[in-house]
Amino acid sequence: MSPKPIFRIVLISIACLAGIMDGFSADFENPYKNGSFKDSLKSKAENWTAADLWAQSVSQNLKLEDNAIVLEDNLLIENDAVTLGSIRSEAWDTLSKGRIIRKVLELSVLPARNAWISMLIYPMLPAEPMSGGKLEFRVNGNKPIVYELRHFWTSVPVPVSYLKKGRNLIELRVHNQNEKFRIPMALSSIIRNIIGQPTSFTGNSERSMDNGKTWKYAGSSSNIAEYPIRLKLQAYAKKAWLQTPVINLADKALEGVMYFPVKLEAAEIRPRVLNAESSKWQTRIRSGNTHLPEAGGWTAWQNFEGSALPAGNNHRFIQLEYSIDPGSGNSTPKITGLELKSSWRSNSTGAGIFIAEVKNYPLIRSSFDFIHENPALPELQEFRAQFKLDQVVEGAKTEWEKIKLLRAWTAANWDWFLPNSEFEDLLSWDASKILSGPAAPGNLSKKGGNCLHYAIVFTQACQSFGIPARIVNTNYAIWGGHELVEVWSRDYQKWIMADPNFDTMFYDKKTGIPLNILELHDLFLKTYYPGGEIIDRDKWSFADRDRRASRINPNDLPIAMEAGGKAFSGKINKDYVWWKVTFNEANPGYSGGYGFYNTAEVRWLPRSNWLSQRSPLPVTHGRTHWGWDGYYAWTDSQTPETPEHRYYVRRPSDVYGNLFQVDFAVHYIQNGEIQLDLATDSPGFDHFNIVLNGLESLLKVGESKVKLSSGINIIEIYAIDVMGNSGTKSRIKINYIPAAG
Repeated sequence: MSPKPIFRIVLISIACLAGIMDGFSADFENPYKNGSFKDSLKSKAENWTAADLWAQSVSQNLKLEDNAIVLEDNLLIENDAVTLGSIRSEAWDTLSKGRIIRKVLELSVLPARNAWISMLIYPMLPAEPMSGGKLEFRVNGNKPIVYELRHFWTSVPVPVSYLKKGRNLIELRVHNQNEKFRIPMALSSIIRNIIGQPTSFTGNSERSMDNGKTWKYAGSSSNIAEYPIRLKLQAYAKKAWLQTPVINLADKALEGVMYFPVKLEAAEIRPRVLNAESSKWQTRIRSGNTHLPEAGGWTAWQNFEGSALPAGNNHRFIQLEYSIDPGSGNSTPKITGLELKSSWRSNSTGAGIFIAEVKNYPLIRSSFDFIHENPALPELQEFRAQFKLDQVVEGAKTEWEKIKLLRAWTAANWDWFLPNSEFEDLLSWDASKILSGPAAPGNLSKKGGNCLHYAIVFTQACQSFGIPARIVNTNYAIWGGHELVEVWSRDYQKWIMADPNFDTMFYDKKTGIPLNILELHDLFLKTYYPGGEIIDRDKWSFADRDRRASRINPNDLPIAMEAGGKAFSGKINKDYVWWKVTFNEANPGYSGGYGFYNTAEVRWLPRSNWLSQRSPLPVTHGRTHWGWDGYYAWTDSQTPETPEHRYYVRRPSDVYGNLFQVDFAVHYIQNGEIQLDLATDSPGFDHFNIVLNGLESLLKVGESKVKLSSGINIIEIYAIDVMGNSGTKSRIKINYIPAAG
């Protein structure tokens, strides 16, 4: 139940840089063999609120609400998301006079409060949402629910009394006989194409062409399909966990990095939890003498009850884990805080250690896995060679210049077009294949495609040089949506949004620093939804969208757009209108309003290793309204949870870590001897380079030590990836004055 860190951890001691290797084995609990813990007993008490824990912990299926950490109350019931998205003609059904569709969904729990039907459906007559078109839902034979379609994903309230454990039958028909709707279907054939296995669909979706007299499976006998009809329940029914940060029970580290030996005398740990009927928190603890559990040397997780440290956990650092399997789904327990008291003895007097300078980058842990592609993957390097990408970046003096050249090259490769229903479903994401077709007009195999295709090509172009990149999809208003890329810049030491479709980026006017997607989303809210107004996508009319944009003067905004000028055959330049929609008759794909204006809803893809791992991936991503259930969807006080999705991100730290940086700690042993703990989140990590007083050493893993020289000692540490790229340098400057005699 613990998180699966994506970072490479190496626990090392600085090795043989000073040529000292005498087989010493550090004992952090009591390194002084002569028993010289002479300082008086020290103690401290800490009181962590729920907000403190939330801000620094990692967790899943939890949220902070009313000064307590509680279970998320959103449970998605569906079986279509894995293959929804095809736009081929066989993947569509119609709903009109005399036709009824139905879907069976199994419930293991009932909602604690509310429930909704979330369904993807497109109007034909009338042709737009919010045009008065109505649907009629019937749940388990109860009174029909009449619903006016206002967004392509419905939010149909269902009385809790209509639902039951086990099989629930949802029927749907048009409310007015002259109306007509299109329904995308998830095809069983796609499962076979992706994983080479028979379909797992069991015919839970059926349709009738004669007002319910006879029924057939959705799709065809050779390609059974499922309708995108889902139930979203307010229920506490998902397993959840939270891990606290590593907690230091003794002295703070000198300048945040230098730890002196301590002897822990006592510790009292009192989690403040409130259990609920039929559900309670399970608490576990582990401990160690370094600040990095992943580096090894820590105890295994042990059940924790009461307040005293369990036997064998009398260590300087601890970490707690709360977990729960709520079962009934009717109530949530709460975490309201944590109280700590500890006492210890230490003796740093006479060590002669003085810290003159520190530059460190504490590791940011994420609650969610993200899997990067290995930049040395043969397929990536073949792509780089095939399309002569080294020539594309020739002359670039910095990585940032290289990123912009690759962005411009991608934008100039073809002019945007929207693949139609005759194209094959996009089931694998491979830049070489996207660029392999001839560009003849009217040729359905021509290279390129829509914004997703640009994003895939640009991402893999960056990856081939060891530049991490990932796809984020955004949208605003009924029809609007876009696929963007975030790249990690070593130069700026942050994730940055890049749009290879428009050859653009956004930057802060005051600092010139480029912005990431979430920074643009936050500015979008302040600009278009000021005063904390909540986004209600059921009110996303074109008139409302344009009204909000009409109030904006781009000169008053704190950001500006950089246009490289290679998009749309060189027609997208600095005059491009990015703060509102302006229709482009020559090619609607280049209409105004993309980028910053389009960041109301934000969803990250959970991985970028599409070449080495084929599935799971959304099908023909971006051609229907993002019905895959694997996205990490952003939600905040102004951006409600989207009912059709499963995973929600609530903290920036869960999506914005610090790549290619080194988190280190120095443990003082005795007589000028030190040991380092190192951690890095470096995709394609190969080794650390460590420079001590100008002498460089390559270290991957080892156990050794260094004896500081008298006077100034400068240690620099940085990560190197498999492509030979260097990360940011961490640094410590220690003045060591040995004791006289």
